Amino acid sequence: MTALSAIDIASAEPAGSLTASPGKTAGRSAAEPAARLVFEVAGQIFAVAVARVREILDLQPISPLPNAPADLLGMIDVRGKGVAVIDLHARLGLRSVDREEGRILVFEIGSANVPVAAIADRVIAVAEIPDDEIEPAPESLTGWRADALRGVARLDGRITMILDLDRIFHDKDPFDFE
Repeated sequence: MTALSAIDIASAEPAGSLTASPGKTAGRSAAEPAARLVFEVAGQIFAVAVARVREILDLQPISPLPNAPADLLGMIDVRGKGVAVIDLHARLGLRSVDREEGRILVFEIGSANVPVAAIADRVIAVAEIPDDEIEPAPESLTGWRADALRGVARLDGRITMILDLDRIFHDKDPFDFE
């Protein structure tokens, strides 16, 4: 088993450890982007590259937008700029939960680093997950498309899905089965 260091996002110092299950464990390269924000949505564990996370905010009121699609919750003010808040539960095809708790994650999307926010039920940690420990998403004999996932890893014996933010937020519906 490989130990993955958790990092305090504010100080970037090790704050504890998460344990990865056996998998691809070839030698680590210093060039591999390994720091990933690990968070929970509807009981599922997800991770994204820390470099794509602009901010983590406390839950705050979201201003609804008229005629917005169902998965666009509205917008929030982040340092004087309006930022769209996407319903990550809906985008991932997961059940919606009570929105009284959670954190707002502000991601940078695309080459222009456009800020887009989403609500996570909770932020777990920042963990070192090297690229060589990420397995491809499983193939399926159904119409399920796994291209919104970069792959899967294991932390503390739980499957952690590594999200492809650009596909989730740029594609009209990354989980359209038709």
